[in-house]
Amino acid sequence: MAIEYYSSIDLNKNELQNAVVQNLGSAPGSPVEGQIYYDTGDDTIYFRNGSAWVSIGGDITGVTAGDGLTGGGTTGAVTLNVVGGDGITANANDVAITAAQTTITSVVNASLEIGRDTHNRIKFGTDDQIIFRVGNADGVKFKASGEIEAGSLDISGDADVDGTLEADAITVNGTALDEFIQDTVGAMFSSNTETRISATYQDGDGTIDLVVDDMTANDNDDVSVANLKTRLAGGFGSNAVTIGDSNDVVTIGNDLVITGDLTVSGDTISANVATLNVEDKNITLNQSSSDSSSTADGAGITIQDAVNADTDATLLWNAANDKFVFSHLIEAPGTSIFTNLDISGDVDVDGTLETDALTIGGSAVLAQATTSAVGAVELATSAETQTGTDTARAVTPDGLAARSVVADIDVSSLTDDNIVTITHNLGTADVMVQVYDKTTEANIMCDIARTTDDFSTASTSVISIDFGTAPPNDCRALITSLKGATASGTVAYT
Repeated sequence: MAIEYYSSIDLNKNELQNAVVQNLGSAPGSPVEGQIYYDTGDDTIYFRNGSAWVSIGGDITGVTAGDGLTGGGTTGAVTLNVVGGDGITANANDVAITAAQTTITSVVNASLEIGRDTHNRIKFGTDDQIIFRVGNADGVKFKASGEIEAGSLDISGDADVDGTLEADAITVNGTALDEFIQDTVGAMFSSNTETRISATYQDGDGTIDLVVDDMTANDNDDVSVANLKTRLAGGFGSNAVTIGDSNDVVTIGNDLVITGDLTVSGDTISANVATLNVEDKNITLNQSSSDSSSTADGAGITIQDAVNADTDATLLWNAANDKFVFSHLIEAPGTSIFTNLDISGDVDVDGTLETDALTIGGSAVLAQATTSAVGAVELATSAETQTGTDTARAVTPDGLAARSVVADIDVSSLTDDNIVTITHNLGTADVMVQVYDKTTEANIMCDIARTTDDFSTASTSVISIDFGTAPPNDCRALITSLKGATASGTVAYT
């Protein structure tokens, strides 16, 4: 049997490949204009014009040689020859350009390049420049201004520069020019023992800067050792320096950098700062009490209210209950009942979380999910998923897969009828069926019926496929159940 189409097929200008025209021993009855068929009696294709069948065929009446060609003819086998020319040779299988060109008088092109390969050539592609490319790099450029630009220029003889010499770096006997000048000038002052003088070549302004480091103790610009001792009231010890006595207050106007440990023996540290940065990620309290639980009682953090001390916010350790006590958040000291807790970060609950109400993202989470609220759900079984009518259970990927059946078709097992029947047991005729070639993965158009193999008995558990002609490769059938789909589609007839 054949697949019947009740509307035109528009291929959208795509090719109709490997098609066979209808084979008949005689012209078909009731023809329509434009219909075609292949007559197996005279091996001719016919098409229907407005009133009769006309064969498709004919002979070429002549071949005429056009420009650059010779030959041709009107009967029998004819030959066309390509005409050669100056610098062009017409051979039996090709048209070749003569290797030795002696008649060309001009080669001009905006992108002209001449060379032996891509690494070595002369390039004319840049306006008013000739570029010599050697070793896969543009080495030398000749410009219209007379300038020669090169990444590296090695001159074995003398070089006479009448203009300005510009260079990113200059070396003298293998030493950079600025280092050469610095070493030379610095050596002039190396014997000075009372004053250290260093010379630095400043290539930004082309000058030599001398930096003087006066080591004498009487210079007004220096801080002498004697003056320093006078300002440190405690003097110098063998291993330490004491600043001031017990009644003095030492003020340091600038930054103080301590590279070792800082030990404070007083009772109070006051830090009147805008920002306090501590590198250590762990601050230890109650360290001097040998980690006693009784001495740790009340340890914590207090945020002081400058107006009313009763409203100070505290985070304190309760040693008796082994818990932290949050002020303003707990009904009574030692308990863990919060009246209101706003946590901006993550919460890790190792035990059971009990709550009268739970909201996520501003939406209430219910004990049982509904179509309008999130909550707990029961997973549907494969059988419940196939039924397609349950509204209280959630479908898993495994359950969803139970609504589909895949079957492979071995074309070598097809009989003369080229019909296969696939049992899907989905319990419905509302199924979608698609067949594709397993080798090319292309869809196959075949006759599909929701019946047994006689194509007359309806079935909700099998489908039958008629290939008409056996396909060249094994195929795969995809069967998907639509059981339970809402039958609310509106049909209009015009």
